[in-house]
This record gives sequence, structure tokens and C-alpha cells, in this order.
Amino acid sequence: MAGAAVAVAGALLLLGGGHDEGGPATRLVTPPAVADGAYRLVADTEALEKEGITVQPGMPEGTVSVLARYARADDPKATLSLSGAYGRVGGPEAVLDGMLKGLEEGPGSPAVVSARRVLTPDGPRGPSLTCEVVRLDGGAYAPACAWAEKSDAALLISFDPRKTSASAVDETAFAKVTATVYRDVRRTG
Repeated sequence: MAGAAVAVAGALLLLGGGHDEGGPATRLVTPPAVADGAYRLVADTEALEKEGITVQPGMPEGTVSVLARYARADDPKATLSLSGAYGRVGGPEAVLDGMLKGLEEGPGSPAVVSARRVLTPDGPRGPSLTCEVVRLDGGAYAPACAWAEKSDAALLISFDPRKTSASAVDETAFAKVTATVYRDVRRTG
């Protein structure tokens, strides 16, 4: 599971470019809890790097990688992995495509189960997300949602080893969780 997140972040960072210099800087953070407290932080970027999980090489100058692993507060077997970057991330569409391609071709060769869909779970003011369901190494199925903007991009994967069929995954519900996490981890200024 962690390998897939690293591959995605690596693909994201290889596509670096410039960000909008005119607006306020956006950065990604790893708060102690996300999604209205449903997930609690288990490991942040520093801790995951100590475990040997990294995003390098290929990170463009001026880009900062962010990794995090969260566990469901009511079920620690269910986890949420965040892999992203902020700074000079590059063109949003290319970055988004790179993240998803990196996931699909990452360690364990996860197979895409459902077509990509662009969702705005919070209406017109919410983030535009691309979500899909993937089959991970080991046979579990997981929803993955990503966003990419000029200054930041991230991919979230929800892992539950008990999700052994694509029909057990609720992609729309996970898009709503991702929209909440989007607000929780992005900071401007």
C-alpha cells in the first residue's frame, strides 16, 4: 500500500513546472486529524521517510513533498494515505494524469477497476476531484481520489484489507471524504 503512494508522489513530482506567482502560496500540512476527526495521524512525512518511504528522486527545485498515513479513529485497520506536493507543481492536468498513471503502474501493478470520473462533491465551490477504484497487490480494492492545482496536488488512497471486491468500495463516499481532507490539509499564506 505504501509503495503505491510513493510511486504516485514520484510521478507527481517528476512533472514539475511553475506555479502562479501572483496568488498567495498554498502549502500542504498533516494535521493530527482529518475528515472531521474520522482519521487520526499515524505517520507524517518525517516519520515515513525514516521508514524508508520517500518521494525522491525527480523532485523539481522549489517543490516540497508531503506524505502522511492516517488510521480511522474507530477502526485502525482502515487507513488513509496522502501523497502530495506543493510549490512549483506544474500544469494541473498533466500532474493529475501523472499521479493516476503512477498509481496504476506502481508497485504491485494495481489494475484500474472503474473509469476516472471528475467529481465536485461540494458543488461549484468544492474541489474538482478525479477518483477511481484500484485493485492493490494482495487483492484488496481501494478508492483513490486526487486533485491538482497550480500550487499543490495530492492523491489519497483509502485502504481496508476487508474490501476484497470492487463492489465493496464506495467511490462517491470517498470523494466526499477527500473533499473534506482537501480543506483540512491546504493552507494559504
